[in-house]
Formats: sequence, structure tokens, C-alpha cells
Amino acid sequence: MKAFNRIGIVLAALIALISCASAPKEPAEIPGLKDVYKDAFKIGAAVSSFEVSGRNPEYEALILKHFNSLTPGNELKPESLHPRPDVWNWERADRYVDFAKEHGMFTMGHTLCWHNQTPEFFWNDEKGNPKSHDELVETLRSYIETVCTHFKGRVDAWDVINEIVSEQGGYRDKGWVHAFGGEEYGDEIVKTVFRFAEQYAPDTELYYNEFNVWRPSKLEGVLHIVKMLKEEGIRIDGVGIQAHWGLNYPKNQYVVDAIEKIAALGVKVMITEIDIDVLPLTREGQVIGQVMSDPQFQLEEFKEYLDPYRDGLPPEVEKQLADRYEELFKIFYDHRDVIDRVTFWGVQDGGSWKNGYPVPGRTNYPLLFRRDLTPHDAFFRVAAIPKNKK
Repeated sequence: MKAFNRIGIVLAALIALISCASAPKEPAEIPGLKDVYKDAFKIGAAVSSFEVSGRNPEYEALILKHFNSLTPGNELKPESLHPRPDVWNWERADRYVDFAKEHGMFTMGHTLCWHNQTPEFFWNDEKGNPKSHDELVETLRSYIETVCTHFKGRVDAWDVINEIVSEQGGYRDKGWVHAFGGEEYGDEIVKTVFRFAEQYAPDTELYYNEFNVWRPSKLEGVLHIVKMLKEEGIRIDGVGIQAHWGLNYPKNQYVVDAIEKIAALGVKVMITEIDIDVLPLTREGQVIGQVMSDPQFQLEEFKEYLDPYRDGLPPEVEKQLADRYEELFKIFYDHRDVIDRVTFWGVQDGGSWKNGYPVPGRTNYPLLFRRDLTPHDAFFRVAAIPKNKK
């Protein structure tokens, strides 16, 4: 879903490099999460190329022990690969892909078409004027051809389109949709992008990735896209349900409904980008936009309320986090016949985008591993589910 905060990721990784020398070693008896779930679904993580650069063997060992699928945080997004009309940057993307393939991991490409982290020149000409309809189509075709050809045989699946449906179930008037002329062009854009992906990545699985899929109104828009593509004979292999959730939302029944309704259309279901927000406001619901980045929310009285766990996670919240992860993974495990992959949006708390969004500079604990790479209580709850369910 969201951009990895690149400065934050690098700083977090540098801190991890320094701290790992004195960090408690992971006990040998801790099971590998991918092994625990080997008969259920893949276990994935989003990483940056820095995190798999060979500079931190202990960090990489943690990744290799627990995950058998990787997704790039930023490396394969348009602004990273193609920041200017005459510039292509492949080094960091290749590093990520090479690491994943070297270790036999299911390798995600993320993402070909998104309204965010896409340079303006994709939609406007060199004079800043909006491109014509045909020019936009050719820009999509050329970009998808170049990227898919470069990674041919090395990427196992592409998130072809990311976050194109609104909360009400229509199309979001952003990025490509806005450039083409508005919501009425949404169907055309989706069909065009998936046709090009099918043409230039014929041996790669093709997914549609979306957030807040649990919301009933939005779920209808997601289902519409899958049905439309199938009716048109255009290949779509799966739908990613982003799981940027909190301690108190969404309702579990909404999650179950989304999984079952998407699976009923005959495509794979993936739980993507999972992290559980424990901080005020965002543990209760998704907050989207930049309003909370206003400097006033860094003032003392707001800081104390919005960022209460700077010195560590209290035991009662640690338990809430474990409870929430456990109940969600029970749902996932119960639907293992249709869920193909569960991917965490990050590896350890310090590298999570949730430290900086929607309120900058907070200390969050949304993942299964702490900043020192030791497991949260939630890890053990999640790891116990397959055994306890037998």
C-alpha cells in the first residue's frame, strides 16, 4: 500500500546494524514462521534493498528463517525505476530481485500502475501539458513492456494495479484515472493495464492489490473489477487484501466476507501488507491524508497523547497486539484453502512506515519482531495456530 519511508527505513536499518551486535540472539528453538505455515500459505515480508544488501547478516538470517516470499517496499515503483524521462534505475531493484531468487523465495513485483510514487511526466508532456488519451495509453504500454521485459523470468507475480477503487466503490480520481479524464475511464484503464501485463509478462501471475477491501462498499468495487476482467477474457490471477489494520478494526466478519467473496470468483486471495497499529487514532481506524502531519501535533500535549509508548510497549498493549494477531491468523488459517500468501509490511517495528504515517515521528509496534529483532508475544501466538488447530 503505502510508500516505505525511505529515510526512515535507512535510519532504522542503520540502527539495527549498530544494535544487533549487542541484541539478544534469537533462541534456536523459535520456529521459522514459513515452516509452521508450509502446508497453509506462503509467509512474506516487504523489504528494502538496503535490508538485503549483505551489510547485516543477522537481519538477513531473520528474513531467511521466517519468510519464503518477498515484496519490494519501493524499489519497483515507477518513481524509483524511472524517475525522469531519460533515466532508468535498475541497481536497487536488481539487488532485491537477485536476493530473493538466490534464496528461492517467491518474488513479488510491486507495482506497475499506481496513482502514488509516479512521476508527473507519466501524465504530462515536456511542457507540462496533459498528455492525450493515446499518449497515456502508449506511456503505460511502453513502461510495462520495459519493466516486465527487464525482470522476465525473475519476478513470480506482479501487483499490476494498486489502490484504484474509492471507499464508495467507484474509481479514485487520482493519478491515471485523473489523467485519463475521471472515474468514467476506470474500467478502460484497468483492462488496458492488465492486457499489457498479460502481453509482456505471460509467465508471471497478475494481481490487483487494494486497501480497505473489507469495507462492504469498497468490496463491491473490487468484485466488479475481477468480474469485468474475467468477462472480457483478460487474465487476473489474484487479489491482494491489504491489512493495514488496528487493534480495534476492522470487524472480523468484514474480513471473512472479503476473503470468501473474492475467492468465490475463482482467483487467489492474498493478505498483503499486514501490520497492526497500536497507537491512538490509528488503532481505531484508518487515517488517510496529511492533516495529522501538521506541526501542531508535535506539540507536547499532542505528543503525549498520540505517541504514548516511546519508552516501550506496556504489557497490557503487548497482550492486545498478541490477541489481535492471533484472531486474524486464525481467520487466515481457517481459509488456507483459498489464501495463497500472507505478507507483512516490513520485518521489524523500527522499519515500519507506521512510525511516520499519518503522524510523523511516532514509536509504533505493528509487526511480529521488535527493533532488536526479538519476537513479540504475538509471534508465538501466531506460530502456535497450525499446531493448535490440528
